[in-house]
Amino acid sequence: MANWISSQLARLDIPTPFEVGNVNVYIVEHMNRFFMVDCGPDTEEAWTSLNAQLAELELSLESIDFLFLTHHHADHAGQAWRLRDAAIPVYGHEKLVRYLEQTPNFIKRGNQFLHDLAHSFGTPESIVAKLPDYREALRWIGPTTVTMTFEDGQAVTPDGAWRTIHLPGHASDQLGLIGPGGVLIAGDHLIDTVEPNPLIEQPYEGEGFASPVLLYLDSLRKLQTYELKLVVSGHGDPILHPMSLIENRISQRYDRSEQLLGDWVDGLSVFDWSMRLYGRKMRRAMPLVFSEVFARLTLLEERGHVERILVDRKWTYERTKEVEW
Repeated sequence: MANWISSQLARLDIPTPFEVGNVNVYIVEHMNRFFMVDCGPDTEEAWTSLNAQLAELELSLESIDFLFLTHHHADHAGQAWRLRDAAIPVYGHEKLVRYLEQTPNFIKRGNQFLHDLAHSFGTPESIVAKLPDYREALRWIGPTTVTMTFEDGQAVTPDGAWRTIHLPGHASDQLGLIGPGGVLIAGDHLIDTVEPNPLIEQPYEGEGFASPVLLYLDSLRKLQTYELKLVVSGHGDPILHPMSLIENRISQRYDRSEQLLGDWVDGLSVFDWSMRLYGRKMRRAMPLVFSEVFARLTLLEERGHVERILVDRKWTYERTKEVEW
């Protein structure tokens, strides 16, 4: 069901086939015009729901000036192609383009990256051989093109009232929108009841690998420099006290990481730690588990508690000798 959060911001509740549940799509009214933020996965159910909820607001696709995508994940960007086919411009970050265009070279590089990453994480060859094709990760995203790309701090409305803010971490291409009165449309960067997973992605061409959890924490600290009054997210309810939640998310991330030290074993890989923490359940959601475990180990490494050692293409972790004063 669609509802107006304020006189200029409405939320649509769009179904998805994923465990995360429904996704929030937003309609922003500005200067008597409308634009959409995110659009839901590429399913007939989501498309029917999107159009029905627009009608509840007495709007239609013809009312929408442009679609702004916060990031490339299927629940947010999957059916962008349908709006593009309806002559609605699609906006997003430059790094979003590759996920929507899905060129053969991008798929090939993605497959190579996944296999190299699995080996470096110590995954047994029998499991690496059964990794799904990279196209499987894109199955709920219909291929299309992006009309215009944006970087950090750019205006998306002619008067500059709504501007982008780059918030990498959960996704490298994640852009939020900051609008009048300290409102932030945050995508999945800040959610009321759950912490987003800093997901590992293949590097952008010409860039090296950047740890998603470090980007995520930097993005949270970046938000602390803004006077935010209201945050709306890709999932869950509006956040009325965002600054306290941001502080909690930073603390939680470090606390969860340091819990590993209480049961530390030297010489384990990411795969070993994943099995230790999640058991065989890990294999049903290996990319998510690998991202989470790698994030925890990365923060221990950042704080000097452990060091990462490369042997035969596999990274393992050892406890450092901490100096006592």
